[in-house]
Amino acid sequence: MYYNASMIKEHIAAGHVKIDPYIAKFQGPNLYYCHLGSNVLIPKAGSLADTKKLAKDLYEKKEIGDFYDLKPGEFILAETFETFSTDKSHIIRLFNSSSLARLGVVQCAVGMINPGCGIKVPVRLTLELTNTSPFTVRLYPTKLNEKSGEVDDFGTEILKVAVAPHHEVDVAYEDWSGSVYGADSGVAGSKIDRRFQ
Repeated sequence: MYYNASMIKEHIAAGHVKIDPYIAKFQGPNLYYCHLGSNVLIPKAGSLADTKKLAKDLYEKKEIGDFYDLKPGEFILAETFETFSTDKSHIIRLFNSSSLARLGVVQCAVGMINPGCGIKVPVRLTLELTNTSPFTVRLYPTKLNEKSGEVDDFGTEILKVAVAPHHEVDVAYEDWSGSVYGADSGVAGSKIDRRFQ
């Protein structure tokens, strides 16, 4: 069961989940609409992604600037502007933006933010974006005012999230020995080779 808008607000106020910043106009009846952050990772062509031992230079990190043109067939890793956290008895479920999907931009992994993720430090999500369309799609990052730190312009709608209750877990995701993404503060590449080391 996913919470409706008023329940999401209540659970944010109670500290069960965090969506930061939380702006009322981006709250739909049951989904919150999130935005593109300012950094991307661009995979280096011709590299070998060995899932047992990933190279440290698989990606080139780039600050977007005014916009990023995602070309047909291109795959990048991007970040959300918003940060998130969950207590041990709630999840945040991730959904593609259908508006972006209608332009051919899809996110490869749409799962959840596990219970007990980002408790110590809220996490910024990494999104796996692919342009399946025949045209270039221009994506805009969220812009902060350098002096005030306030948002000047929200960027491209990149993700929708829902909040739901979950049976309380014994161990928070960020404390689980297999957690590799529970402390991500920005866009991050795959850590598949570190999961159970």
